[in-house]
Amino acid sequence: MNRGLYISATAMMANQRRLEAISNNLSNLNTTGFKKDVVLTESFPEVLLSKINDRPDFKPRMENEIGYETNGNVHRAHTDEGYFMVRTPNGISYVKDIRFIVDDEGYLKTFYKNEQDEYRTNGENYILDQNRNPIRGGGNIEGLLEGIVFHPNAKVIGTMSPGVKVKKVVTDFTQGELLDTGGVFDLALKGSGFFKVQGEDGETYYTRDGSFTVNNIGELITSDGHRVMGSGGPIIINGDDVKITKDGRVLVDGNMVGSLDIVDLNNKEFLRKIGDNLYRMAEDVDAEEIPFNGELLQGFLENSNVDSIKEMVEMISLLRNFESCQKAIRVQDEMMDKSANEIGRV
Repeated sequence: MNRGLYISATAMMANQRRLEAISNNLSNLNTTGFKKDVVLTESFPEVLLSKINDRPDFKPRMENEIGYETNGNVHRAHTDEGYFMVRTPNGISYVKDIRFIVDDEGYLKTFYKNEQDEYRTNGENYILDQNRNPIRGGGNIEGLLEGIVFHPNAKVIGTMSPGVKVKKVVTDFTQGELLDTGGVFDLALKGSGFFKVQGEDGETYYTRDGSFTVNNIGELITSDGHRVMGSGGPIIINGDDVKITKDGRVLVDGNMVGSLDIVDLNNKEFLRKIGDNLYRMAEDVDAEEIPFNGELLQGFLENSNVDSIKEMVEMISLLRNFESCQKAIRVQDEMMDKSANEIGRV
């Protein structure tokens, strides 16, 4: 089967998922506190390509020189002879270049950065030794790499990726523009942080949407009816003159009735959208709450952080890419048709 069909098809599926994310971002352009989604893609593991029914060209193995450099915690390596092996969820990938850090357990792993520019290795890939076991780092990383390069047999002529796939969808938590509304219960967070709210099931959720109101028993609630949590429970407001300070203290007729429970999260990359502008932690992940260091502004709301122009440009680019993949599939299908019906006839 023509590999190009699979490569073009995987590109189309990845682009379809990215188009869906962009469409959702644009539809929430005017949603208070909305944070846009970004789709990250990655290639499938690089597989080895070998000659078939051909005499191997036996060449003397050249002395392998590994290019290595380090910048703080980040290590980079390159090999001209042989391959590094990286374990991925879809199998082992054979690559010439690797970029990794040493995780908390001492293993060499690929990584990503969170919004605090901290290196994270959760769910990332292990660098393997020649026995396909994860490598533990040591003091001399460069010396360690010399012994882990995999040298395939002489029939191997290189590698090829079968295509791309969606790795994950991440949320961009950058600050949105602040809108002055003058509303007593309109609140906006300036800086990284979240309001804590309580669902009907008693579970704790997080939100950036500060368009609050008061229900018939005086509780401060979201626009969808979820209780806004204070440090000691729900916030009860029975009075006319309501002041909310920059640090979250709620004053009613000059008396303090509570303090809003506003926190930041050290692992916000595990937040998942559940609708109604709410987030909750991924399954089996505990929230790492840290103090909120920003400001709370009364009479303001935070707009969506979606840039409509950038999203539209990205959408046009993806549509053109999608069309190119369609044409590639059509061409390869025509080639296979000619091979089966015309060349075969000769």
